[in-house]
Amino acid sequence: MRASTSLRRVSIDRIAAGWIALGGQLEGDPDATVVDPEALIAATAELASDEDRILGVALDWCVAYGEAVNSSRLRRIARAMDATAALASFTIVVSASGGPTWSEGAGATPMAASLRGKVAVRDLSAPARLVWRLRSAFGVNARADILALLLSCPAGTEMRVADIARRTGFSKRNAALAIESMRLAGVVETDRKGNSDRVALPVDSPLRAFMPHLVAAPDWASRWNVAIELLRLDERLADAPDGAVIVEERLAAESLGPRLRDAGLPRPDLTVRGSAFAASFDAWIGALAAVLADLAQ
Repeated sequence: MRASTSLRRVSIDRIAAGWIALGGQLEGDPDATVVDPEALIAATAELASDEDRILGVALDWCVAYGEAVNSSRLRRIARAMDATAALASFTIVVSASGGPTWSEGAGATPMAASLRGKVAVRDLSAPARLVWRLRSAFGVNARADILALLLSCPAGTEMRVADIARRTGFSKRNAALAIESMRLAGVVETDRKGNSDRVALPVDSPLRAFMPHLVAAPDWASRWNVAIELLRLDERLADAPDGAVIVEERLAAESLGPRLRDAGLPRPDLTVRGSAFAASFDAWIGALAAVLADLAQ
């Protein structure tokens, strides 16, 4: 099996695990990490458009619970993934099926998806539903997403405003305004260090009851961005000569460095040179697939 084939299959399975964690009735185990609804929707539209079982459940959830989705954030994440067209094709079906309208779908070709009635949600207590739960409690806004991020960090963790903005997908200004609002209310603590503010959730905050046990909260927007770019690269190089493939793979591996760091994914070994890089690159793709296959990280 080609390394890219494994990455695609694992990506589809992980998307399915995300929907299972949100209440989708699919075969398989649920994602045990904190699910990012917007990243999951954008990745589904881009990678799972031919997966009827997943697409139907995604449509079910979006029609039933789409009001919990931040439409502005969804569009930003889709743009970062270069998945705007795919998202438009999916969201036009969501809207036509009775769900919310998130983005401009005029002129888009609707995906072949139909409601299946395969979502069952009793409560939002599961750790994977933390973002959804906080939005239900505090509104679909930056404050809820910032709280979800802080709750997913070990007690005592301090984060810079810029890092919070990047992780939550909001502008630095919007993140700063939300943080200042919560500081005034005594919900978060801030401390000026150097030329930036550090933000933390008080160790004794009653909000920690929302996440009594630490659960991984990966940067899913960055993870799906990496997976999508690598899968597109594989498609572009399908008929290219070996020499060109190695050059393009190295360029891609080098350019992905910051996103791999943000996503908490392994990095390629760029010290390998010449024709040996092809095998090293495939091994790295296998390592990425292994991380995506682990539902606890």
